[in-house]
Amino acid sequence: MSVAGKLRGEGHEHLARIVDQVTDVWPQHADFLALRFEGESAGQLRFAEEAAGQVWRLIEHEAEEAVTSYRRLCYELLREEHYFRRHGRYRYATVREVQDSGIFQEPRVTHYQRGLLLTQVLWQNHTRVAETFVREFLEQRGSRERLLEVGPGHGMFLAMAGARLSGEVAGWDISDAMLRYTRQNLAALGVRDATLARHDIREGPLDGTFDLVVASELLEHVEDPGAVLRSLRGLLSEDGRIFLNVPVNSPAPDHIYLWHSPEEFFAFVTENGVTPLSTHTYPLTGSTEERAREGGFTISCVVVGRSAADGG
Repeated sequence: MSVAGKLRGEGHEHLARIVDQVTDVWPQHADFLALRFEGESAGQLRFAEEAAGQVWRLIEHEAEEAVTSYRRLCYELLREEHYFRRHGRYRYATVREVQDSGIFQEPRVTHYQRGLLLTQVLWQNHTRVAETFVREFLEQRGSRERLLEVGPGHGMFLAMAGARLSGEVAGWDISDAMLRYTRQNLAALGVRDATLARHDIREGPLDGTFDLVVASELLEHVEDPGAVLRSLRGLLSEDGRIFLNVPVNSPAPDHIYLWHSPEEFFAFVTENGVTPLSTHTYPLTGSTEERAREGGFTISCVVVGRSAADGG
């Protein structure tokens, strides 16, 4: 039975639709998809189906184009992987170099954004990160209700938060274009109450405004991630919580800052004033963590933490 057929038979219709669409456009990707869903637990599949429902709502009017963008993204990342293996570093070291590369110009940026959207369900490590965000960060938040995500991108984390929190849900970015993309996706997902604003967190306010602060795949995009993390920490209310997600050894055309191991990233977090309450590591699809560590492959690293200044 095909992967889509098995998923559909287990009641995961949105996952099946996405897998069908991918294999129709890119049949050579079928083996990867089989690896992606092999051995998934019932709970993991239920969460993946929830995420797939969001993704499908965002791509159903242009599903074939979205898969084409995803394929283009995979090839682009493969080129960056080759560069990384040859040189031992990411291609670009500054934001200016990334901007000059044309990654944020049309039509390249649209392909990139649409492709990344599909990775939220097609790449196991990305889905694991989102599940940790919901199960551990949101659902164990206690009385914390005010959430900020910096760099909300596709908007799926804000949508998941908006469905569960009663307080303010906000997203900040320094790019008007990215905020338009987030706003468009949130509208398509039926999220009306999120507040989006153009704001550079390094310019404040650092006044403990939010109970929950989220930075998922943000820190690797900046030249001085320590300064950014300290600004994020300053946004936390007393007894607030922060959710951090960074991929180590993850070459991409807009990644700047390289961490070589989960331990290096976790130490960086502590050194910049965040006390980890829990940490998680999720290797790329098809790899064990041991193999990913030995080969220097991508591992998504998650920290749920609090400000070190908060003794609670």
